[in-house]
Amino acid sequence: MDAGNSNVRSSIVSAALAACVMLIATSAEAATYYVSQSSGNDNATGQADKPWKTLKRASQVKCAPGDKILLKCGDTWDEELHPKGEGTPEKPITISSYGKGAKPVIDRKDDKKDLVGIRLDDQGGFKIVGIEFNRCMTGIYGEYSAKCPTRKFIWIEDCYFHDSLKYGNYRTYPKPRNIGLGVCFFSYERKNRIVLTDITIKNCVFRRLASGVWTNSPDNFNKNASNIYNFGNMTLDNCLFEEGYQWQMGLRGVAGGAVRNCVTHDIGRKFRSFNGVAGAMFFRCKNWTFDDSEWGFVSIGLGSGDGEAFDFEGNCDNMTMRNCLFHDTDGPGFLLCCYASDGHPNKGIVMENCVLNGKAKRPIGLPRCEIINTTDWTEVTWTKCRFYLSKGETLMRVMDPEKDKKSKFVDCLVKKLSDACSTPELAAKTTASASGKWRQLDFGKPVVVNEFKIKEDASSSIERYVIEWWDAKASRWVGCFNGMAIGTEFVAPIVARTMTKARLRVIRTKKGNPRITEFKAYNDTTGALPITPGGYLIRKK
Repeated sequence: MDAGNSNVRSSIVSAALAACVMLIATSAEAATYYVSQSSGNDNATGQADKPWKTLKRASQVKCAPGDKILLKCGDTWDEELHPKGEGTPEKPITISSYGKGAKPVIDRKDDKKDLVGIRLDDQGGFKIVGIEFNRCMTGIYGEYSAKCPTRKFIWIEDCYFHDSLKYGNYRTYPKPRNIGLGVCFFSYERKNRIVLTDITIKNCVFRRLASGVWTNSPDNFNKNASNIYNFGNMTLDNCLFEEGYQWQMGLRGVAGGAVRNCVTHDIGRKFRSFNGVAGAMFFRCKNWTFDDSEWGFVSIGLGSGDGEAFDFEGNCDNMTMRNCLFHDTDGPGFLLCCYASDGHPNKGIVMENCVLNGKAKRPIGLPRCEIINTTDWTEVTWTKCRFYLSKGETLMRVMDPEKDKKSKFVDCLVKKLSDACSTPELAAKTTASASGKWRQLDFGKPVVVNEFKIKEDASSSIERYVIEWWDAKASRWVGCFNGMAIGTEFVAPIVARTMTKARLRVIRTKKGNPRITEFKAYNDTTGALPITPGGYLIRKK
């Protein structure tokens, strides 16, 4: 073979290989599908200039990893999006928005009917960003069969779930589905096997829902599924749950997870539950961390039971809470229960630098208390925590005392709420807006703050506000207390923070402009009541 023929053949082979590479690259290129209810046509191509009209049409295409389904901003659909296909953690199928304006809305118009916004069946590898869900019985619903292999990666970010308050007995869930939810991932709990892992819910708002986020039906009287975990590695980050009915985090059977910078506020009002209300209820979960989160203003409403800020309902192991605040509850600040889990107590609970100011206006048993612990078998260590007792309260009530005591209190401060803010206030320059909607304290230097005292004029009608501190490292305001009515005087203990500025920002009044007459900050560590290592108040003779 001469050199000329060899060169020709090499050129042909190289060209063929290049063509193959280009073909592979082209075939692997992700597709983007556009949907506009206002200007689309289902007979169009689904491209940016020729969008489809309906979610039904978008549900017919089989998506590949990396594909996108984009809904037009400002448009509204009364339909279910049931995407086909499977993404990967590296190349998820994205459901998001395009254009300018308000979030695209899936509004099912009747939250009493079992209507879903986005549905997944045995699917993983999805990223859902920037969608509003209104009046859906379930905003995002994922169901995973007993034979489903482990699916990975569901990411939900910047979504708004609201106005779904249907509440029915859910012991036979999901047949029927009869409770208003923002997000629900459901499995049938037949085997101890993970069907879905790597779930993130970030920067989302859940408002006026029966419950916010569920895994399985958190029916805490099903005692046949102890130590069964079907979901793994779940994170809730910077989410707001408010004006809801029952457990806004109702999580069951999740191995590994985190709650960070979340606020749960104003739960249970005007509502009657058949088995209790709590800001959050975790049952049969393990290996979770909770950081810098708040649960407050939990009501028993029209006669529901419980009314605590947080509930480890049973069979919860290795759960660590740091820098969390629990306050203003009709029941205790915290419930540690094991009645619902074949008697399995909670093990390895660690509470660090947390604050409880539950108030226990409606007790479970007597005496009223900050902590209900159903049995001394529960393993929990409270370290450097602060507890504020209202009149008639005690620190902890053990409903079934045992000889083996497994609760420990280390370097904790227990004091009467009436003794708060008793040291001199921290010196600060005070400024306020002309409308009265915010009032600011400038300390001029870094100071530690752990209590605030606030007052409003008798003519003022504040019904929602937040106290924020200036995070100098992040250069932003960060909430440290979410409040409702203020009245003549209100004391707001917080997790201690080092700050140079603080402000009270009014979100809503019943009428007119707010009139704040006092906003003061303190670092008060006085007034400690003596307790035993097991958490019992030492009564002075």
